[in-house]
Amino acid sequence: MSKRRLAFFLAVRDWLHERTLSLCAVLALASMLTPILVLDGVANGVILAMRAKLLEDPAVLVITPISSDVERSYTASDIAQFAQLPGARFAIGRIRAMATDVTLQSDKGKSQVVHLEPCAPGEPVLSHYGLREPQDGSVPEIVLSQRAAEKLGVERGSELIAPLGRRTREGRFESFQLTLKVCDIMAANVADRSMGFVPLPVLEAIQDYHDEFAVPERGMTGRERTAERLYGSFRLYAKDLDGVESVSREFKALGIEVSTKAREIASIRSLSSSLKRVLLILAVAVGTGFLAHTLSSAQASVSRKLRMLGLLRLLGFSRLALISYPLVQIFLTTASGLLLAFLVYALVSVSIDFFFAEQSGGFALCQLGLNDTLVIVGCVLLLSAAACVRSAIKASCVDPSAVIREV
Repeated sequence: MSKRRLAFFLAVRDWLHERTLSLCAVLALASMLTPILVLDGVANGVILAMRAKLLEDPAVLVITPISSDVERSYTASDIAQFAQLPGARFAIGRIRAMATDVTLQSDKGKSQVVHLEPCAPGEPVLSHYGLREPQDGSVPEIVLSQRAAEKLGVERGSELIAPLGRRTREGRFESFQLTLKVCDIMAANVADRSMGFVPLPVLEAIQDYHDEFAVPERGMTGRERTAERLYGSFRLYAKDLDGVESVSREFKALGIEVSTKAREIASIRSLSSSLKRVLLILAVAVGTGFLAHTLSSAQASVSRKLRMLGLLRLLGFSRLALISYPLVQIFLTTASGLLLAFLVYALVSVSIDFFFAEQSGGFALCQLGLNDTLVIVGCVLLLSAAACVRSAIKASCVDPSAVIREV
């Protein structure tokens, strides 16, 4: 066995032999590290739970222009370009507000004014709640809110009549009946008002009818459309919370003022930033204490074993072998302390999630990310190595003649 391997073996045996001192050092490290792990886990868990709660409502990701129909209009190509912005997920044009509130009648003689929203394949609200997307055809489909369905007394598969009326330029009053089929009903938590989703072409046809344009495929008569269709507004969904801010910046650069849920998102960011600053201050304080404790422990250990280290030098052990002696023992203490701290953290995190499961809605309130774990482990190992440098140098500079004189 080489002298270096023998020095490593002796350091391990010596660390195990002084089990009382070693255990105290391990417990001291774990007692300092565990609170940081728990606090970091709680901070991460709470922020992630708040973000998840916020994302339960797709409306948080909605971006709409603030300008009115009269101030600005958008073409279909404009809407398509908006959907390609960095951070954007879905975009669809909206017709003038006057054509979106339609009176619907059921076969039970009930009627209700329902606000209609356009949708297209990939509609985030419908996909988020697992609702069926309405299809266009000879009888277009509609997804009704629960409130609208209850007021109309309809269910899935029921048909509704949308009576449309217009006064022509010649002063004649004309009417048209548009038939819609209920393909799905939104739960009360999805929409708390009388509204429904219909394919965009259906709303385009309603607007064209009011503007006296012909829609032959639906049996609506009128003038032939010659100009490009313009949308008074649009509804865009970002991919995530970060996407809301990036898309908003893109619109600002385009000179389009938009409305978002930026205030709610900013509050979460502010809380996350504040928690991280508090954790950083605590981590610095704990790290300073850990560095001082490890430094004093390593120095005391080497001072107690100067005679033994001198004898090892007399036996032919190199300076490098003696340097590794305190390093190995400090590493064993640090690794054991980290392991114990993570075990205690795991027990505490499970307890927190169990006792607060009802309040959190099933979200984990205490969880450490991989990056945080690697940073904590890396910092502890670096501090341990830094604290051991002086004692390692002292161990390698032991004078064998001093040992001979003492013997």
